[in-house]
Amino acid sequence: MRISKASLRILAGYAETLAPHGPIGRWQGGDANAAGVIQLPWYEYQPEVDRFVEDMYAAKLVRPVDWMGWAGRPEAQQLISDPAAIAGATHDDLIYLLTTILRGERFSDGEIAGAYERGTLLAIAERAQTLLGDEPG
Repeated sequence: MRISKASLRILAGYAETLAPHGPIGRWQGGDANAAGVIQLPWYEYQPEVDRFVEDMYAAKLVRPVDWMGWAGRPEAQQLISDPAAIAGATHDDLIYLLTTILRGERFSDGEIAGAYERGTLLAIAERAQTLLGDEPG
């Protein structure tokens, strides 16, 4: 899978947004209301994170791939847990990483926040910048 230059530009453009600057959201819910009903907690993201997610889908950087199977492989675990490993990531790796993180959010609230806090999202955007610079013309 190849990422188009246009999509690489969109991803690379998020490097500043994804740089560490404090929390990107906060946990909500989990408290009982007056009737004693407890709503499950969820992670509420800042608007720029919601835009990032929308842009990644629009840029076709989240694709219908077997991301769950991929995420279980040792080389995938290295990329997921060690942002420094992303410096050598391929186009395929970036697609699988983004798909794993963004689709994973549907199953586990706070997945995107965890990737941000580990520096994984920033490393992905920085790798896109490098790949963009390596592209001819």
